[in-house]
Amino acid sequence: MKSEIIEIEWSWDQPIIQDILLKYYRDWLFVTPEIANNMVERILSISKINPPAQVLDIGCGLGYHATAFAQRGFQVFAFDPGDKYLEIAQNNFSTVGVNVNLGQMKCADLDESECFSLAWAGSYCPGQLSLSDVTQDFLRIYKALTPGGWFISNVAGKPKVPPSEKVKNWRQLSDCFSLSEKWADEAYFHEHCWFVYPETNKVIKLIEVERMYGVEEIIPILEEVGFTEISTADRLKGDTSAQAGNHFAFWCRKPRA
Repeated sequence: MKSEIIEIEWSWDQPIIQDILLKYYRDWLFVTPEIANNMVERILSISKINPPAQVLDIGCGLGYHATAFAQRGFQVFAFDPGDKYLEIAQNNFSTVGVNVNLGQMKCADLDESECFSLAWAGSYCPGQLSLSDVTQDFLRIYKALTPGGWFISNVAGKPKVPPSEKVKNWRQLSDCFSLSEKWADEAYFHEHCWFVYPETNKVIKLIEVERMYGVEEIIPILEEVGFTEISTADRLKGDTSAQAGNHFAFWCRKPRA
């Protein structure tokens, strides 16, 4: 019998992709409430903002960071493009008993002006965006901050690595097999991933093409849009300098008026 193949181009708001990420990669992608709580402590030690300041949570995922901010008395506006993630986030807010203003959107939809003391992008993934798109994202975030406001991020997605040959791998998951093929060219990281379900004779193929961003691309954009006091590290809770080809974190400020 011929397998049914469903081919999907990568998008964070694609329903099937959301289902796959939540089913197989939830803990890896969305951390835990405990990890998020510790991260918020680090963010507040950098920014020194105090409640009831307004906080913008960009790409909030399941809402764990937003919850931690709200529990400390901050006013939080959190958004994400994935409706399935937001449904879980809203349930989490209700369970904990916090009030968070939640929206389904992307940075491209952000139009607030001088509202937030802090913009937090816990897993900013710029790979689907051009340099111009990233610049526009940062401009919208800059506009949304009050003078002196902070922009803090752990940059996720594919770090910038040298061109590589195709690497194939496979693994067994709870109800299927996952086969992947990955390679990099000068600017983009390519990944094809097949989820093979023998019992239903169905195959889901995900096609992902991400522009690779390193610290050497992101920092000049922050400078271009006007951010100052820019610092970087290999991770937000670390003290090792950011290195080309690795994931990294940054924090910076909108100048005071």
